[in-house]
Amino acid sequence: MSALPLIAQTRRSRGMTQADLAQIIQVSIPTVRALERGEGSLRLMGRAMQALDLGWGWVRQGEDAAALLAARRREKGLTQAALAQRAGCSRPTIIALERNLSGSVSILLSVLAALELRRALRTLDIRGKGGLIPATNAPMRDLVMTPAPLAGAIIAHYTDRFDGRILDPARGQASPYCKC
Repeated sequence: MSALPLIAQTRRSRGMTQADLAQIIQVSIPTVRALERGEGSLRLMGRAMQALDLGWGWVRQGEDAAALLAARRREKGLTQAALAQRAGCSRPTIIALERNLSGSVSILLSVLAALELRRALRTLDIRGKGGLIPATNAPMRDLVMTPAPLAGAIIAHYTDRFDGRILDPARGQASPYCKC
């Protein structure tokens, strides 16, 4: 099975260097190179995948990747020992993969090949993902304006207490009180 070109492709498409990705996932540049070649630990691979919005190719969002590997093995009629022999690893390695997807990327790639799962990674659909960055909108939608009657009532109520400058969060061209 080939290395993992989707990691490098996605990284490049986002204008990131190997050094950028290494900094984000807090590893060395040689470690990023190894991940892109299909080497290294699955724990580090998970961090790189999260940073690049990638997911496992055989798993839909929200599903358990390890459990699906075990299900695929059973579907193929293989024991853990038989899969280990086909993948060139030990039975405890298969157990670790099926329990919590721990181990090395290279072994996982061998197991995927033995299970005839062609895609190791896929791009996640991040629409509606949520997070801290809001969806973009037209600049006019960002204008906030204190309605004139409300602003007038607030000013009238607090006039005797005002001292110094009044900071109006809606001041500017959109404000009815702007003398711009």
